[in-house]
Amino acid sequence: MYYGSIITVLSSDKNKLTGIAEKLGKLHETAKTKIYYRKKGEYIRSILLTTEYPEKIIDLAEALSLSSTAILYIPETLTWMDGELVLLIDSLNTHNKIVISNLDQGKINNILGSLSSFTKFDLYNDIPDLSETEEEDKGIVYVDRVFTVKGVGTVVTGFSFTNVEVHEKLVALPYNKEVEIKSIQVLDEDQKSVSTGVRIGFALKNVKEEEIEDLLYLVKPNVKVVKEIEGQITNYKWSTINQGQNHIIVKGHGIAANIKVDNQKAKIMSSVPIPIVDNRILVLNVNVRQGKPRVAGYISL
Repeated sequence: MYYGSIITVLSSDKNKLTGIAEKLGKLHETAKTKIYYRKKGEYIRSILLTTEYPEKIIDLAEALSLSSTAILYIPETLTWMDGELVLLIDSLNTHNKIVISNLDQGKINNILGSLSSFTKFDLYNDIPDLSETEEEDKGIVYVDRVFTVKGVGTVVTGFSFTNVEVHEKLVALPYNKEVEIKSIQVLDEDQKSVSTGVRIGFALKNVKEEEIEDLLYLVKPNVKVVKEIEGQITNYKWSTINQGQNHIIVKGHGIAANIKVDNQKAKIMSSVPIPIVDNRILVLNVNVRQGKPRVAGYISL
């Protein structure tokens, strides 16, 4: 059964993005988020990168929210973009942090030392060999595409964050509709089951594309799903959280939501149901002027 890990590469230098990704895997998908793969036995490493940063940040935040490892290239001459990328990694509390830089350890510590999640990270001059890891089981499947294949029916693609077997029934969000997995493909090969951290294609039984065209997730029945969330808010001192409309990032999807702040407490009100699978929710304010961080902060659940 295939299992895997997901890595996002971040840099203010677009040329560095591609160079690092090519050392880690082979380009396989070229949509708005490029996906590189490296397969070894039943292990698959997926490397994600977006090339529209800094013009767009939501796509990059979505990719990073799927990843347990962030690889950040820090140049010798820093700009506001490098600071924003550091805040993005910190706000999502990405588990494994790898920093690539020619700056010495002391300067890197000065740059990152004020952020709580950077108490532990690995620093290298070049990309190292990476060990095999496996994504945590969150009970969900992230979905990025829904389409119809002649002779097969409705197909979805995305990443698995739980074990799924053929004929298993999952709940489609935001529709709250039960669907059955008719078949599973990984790298164009049919599978009977799949584990976590793997790019998947599922054919669904007895459901039409137009019935789930805005599908976000497939979740197991025991996953908590809500439209209102309360938690403690951390607002970066360089950033602004709007009282009202903001974007939150939930496991691969940027979702417009209203946020009410009262001292250190915040309440999120979303128009779509949100699966509660992580202990932090990133808040973006994409309407600030250029040079100000769009990473406003995060809400701890």
